[in-house]
Order: sequence, then C-alpha cells, then structure tokens
Amino acid sequence: MDVPPGFLQSTSYDMKGIVSGNRMAAVPLGTSLGEGELDIEGVCTGPGMTCQNCTHAVTCIPLPGGWLKVPLQQCTEGQTCNAHLKQCSTEAVPECDAETQQYRHVCEQVGIFPDAYDCRKFHLCSPPDGLPDGRPADHRTALCPRHYGYDPKTAQCSIQLQHGQCNLKPVPNCTKVGQFGVLESSPNHYYVCISRHGTLYPQIFICPHGWHFWDTFCRPEEEIKREQEARMAESLATSTTVKPAAYKLDTFFSTEKATTYAADTFLADKFDLTNYETIDDSHSNSNDEFINSFENSFDPW
Repeated sequence: MDVPPGFLQSTSYDMKGIVSGNRMAAVPLGTSLGEGELDIEGVCTGPGMTCQNCTHAVTCIPLPGGWLKVPLQQCTEGQTCNAHLKQCSTEAVPECDAETQQYRHVCEQVGIFPDAYDCRKFHLCSPPDGLPDGRPADHRTALCPRHYGYDPKTAQCSIQLQHGQCNLKPVPNCTKVGQFGVLESSPNHYYVCISRHGTLYPQIFICPHGWHFWDTFCRPEEEIKREQEARMAESLATSTTVKPAAYKLDTFFSTEKATTYAADTFLADKFDLTNYETIDDSHSNSNDEFINSFENSFDPW
C-alpha cells in the first residue's frame, strides 16, 4: 500500500473470510481482521481514508453489514488529519487548529450560541442561580453528533459535514479590536472582536427575538425591510430618509431571568433562540460537558 504524504507508515490487513464469517453481519471470526475493527461509532461514511480524530487517520473498507475501520497511522508532529485533503497536512481543519483548542466562550448573555471556531460545537448560557450582581450566566458546552454541524438559525445539529469535518470557522479571524459583523450562518447572531488578557478573540452575541443584526445594529425584521425599501427609493429619487433609532446594546449583557429554569437538559425554543426549555433529570450526576456527543464514545487510540 502506498503511504500518503504526512503518514509515518502503512498498515497491512487481511480481508479473507469477510463474507464467510458467521457473526456480526458476516464479519469473520478469529484474527482475520488484523488490526481493523468494526466501525461501531460511525467514523466511516465511504471507502478510503478518513480521520478518527485530529491526529489519527483510518482506512474504511466496506463490509456486507457495515464498515471495517483499519488504523492507517498517526500524523507526524506539526501536522493534523485533514479528511478534505485525504492526508495529514500542515493545513488544519478549523476544529483541529491550535487556536480553536485555546478558545473559550464567555457567557455575556443568556441564550444559545455557536462556537466561534468549531462548527460542531455550541454553548448554552443559562441565568445564574440567585441572579447575583456582576455574575456571568452559567455556561455549558455541547458537541454535535459525529458528521454534523450546529445550525445557529434553528439551534439544531442539522448541518451534514463534508467528510465529517468543518470547512470554515463560524466567525472570521479577528484582525483588530472593535471589528464586528453578522454571522453568515445566522442573521440573529453577531460578533465583536475584543481583547482579553492580551489576546484578541471574537465574542458572539445574539439579537432579541424577532430582531436581526443589520447595518451595525440589531433591528426588528420589519424595520430592516422598510429601511431597505427606503434606501432603494432614495437611490432612485436621490432623497434622504431618517435613520431609525438603534436598539441599545447594553441590554444584551443582562443575565436577568423572568423564569427559573433547571440547568440539566436544554431544548431549544424553535421560535426564539434566546430562550430554551429544560428537563430536570434528577437521576443524572454526570458533569461531562460532551455527554450528548457520539464522537469520543469509542476511541481506540
């Protein structure tokens, strides 16, 4: 087997007996699988090379009842697994970039927010217990199931990822303090580049329900449509229009809540992304922030 660039070495495997076996959908008994194993965690979506994680690549081989996942190799230092390029590469996908690993979302508002760097991740910011002055909202992080990205417009893990990895970061790279803009994936969310402890990074905010970020401000959807029509008329008639008052951004930093929610299980409100329902699971004692993710459930590395 030819060794793709960036890999340490190839791994051999024996395919004899795949069809004649008598357990687990024609998977053979004994040692004929070599170093391979059934892909029970759903890493494989097609034949050939794919990424088990940011550092390990595998080869996917179709079986009559699923996939055989054979370890290919670990990427060398300075490289990460890039399924889009089908090799280890110094060109990292967004979720494997070193900057992504260092980023931490800060809850400045109550609501549900996409991660600024990892398209598969999102953040749940709930009202703090007792509403103490100056305390930020309580923060929980969640990761979408493997092969899916988070859609901030619907607050659902509904975006199917090409090759199981992100193509772009949800937020553009910050180049200066004060840089801002609307998220391409959601007109309800916008980002502002700020400096914290000497590091420049984006902070994501959400507009009030029924409002979109447009022309540097959060505005009601109806107002945006009216102003767009007015600007079009202005360009035709060379007349001036009065700019509507902007929504005060100070209210976005409030963590005040009108209703008490349990902090156990979150369900997005499909009509209002600033709100969500919760289900109190009194029997759950797990503090795993990625408890709903399938990605790390079966990691042979």
